[in-house]
Amino acid sequence: MGLFSTPQGAIRAVLLSQVLMGGAIVALDLRGTPGTPAPGLFAPPAQGPAVRPYRPDLRAPEPGAPAMRPMPEALEFAAEGDAIRIAGQIAPGDADRFATWLDRNRPSGTRVSLDSSGGSVGDALAIGRTIRAAGYDTEVADGAVCLSACPYILAGGTNRQVAPTGVVGVHQHDFGKNTILPAFMAIRDVQRGQAGVMDYLADMGVDLRLMSYALRTPPEEINILTPDVMADLGLVSG
Repeated sequence: MGLFSTPQGAIRAVLLSQVLMGGAIVALDLRGTPGTPAPGLFAPPAQGPAVRPYRPDLRAPEPGAPAMRPMPEALEFAAEGDAIRIAGQIAPGDADRFATWLDRNRPSGTRVSLDSSGGSVGDALAIGRTIRAAGYDTEVADGAVCLSACPYILAGGTNRQVAPTGVVGVHQHDFGKNTILPAFMAIRDVQRGQAGVMDYLADMGVDLRLMSYALRTPPEEINILTPDVMADLGLVSG
């Protein structure tokens, strides 16, 4: 008797296929697990490949030092002179932490300097909206990176600048925790998340074509944007 020869067998087959599809979705999310860094990972756009391996756990070495440094697992905030420095991976809840930090510290700086490998998209969008509401500028300084969800924070600045050796890149991303879901439900969640990103970019005055650079690049890689592309998309100020 075959697998589909009874109604019960057909139901079991459907459930099994949903579990397998969910497992495939989870596997796709996990493909970005850190591996061995490749040469040129933190090189400026003109000195490295356009598409590079993605290492969210690493940040560039200190000037003159060979060893890469760990990227903090959640954002760290600091007020230094006229700048507000944000560094680390974007963890769930960091948007609320940033708003609380601003309220408690009331920094005098109006320029947000970013060094982040990305993370939670929802928190990045919320941080970007907080920055825009406060009228802050944003920048990616020399030697810093702004990857994955971080460019959405960069987009929140009233004026936006990227230094010559700053590295900005985008790729595909998820919008929540990995769960075993039927494929159609996972697709709905992704589409809803992408719509939210598009609404945000439109509000920030950034060309929606930024999404095409992200969507064509798998999550274990990062698509490095050149200065000309960033200017063309309005991600940096003219």
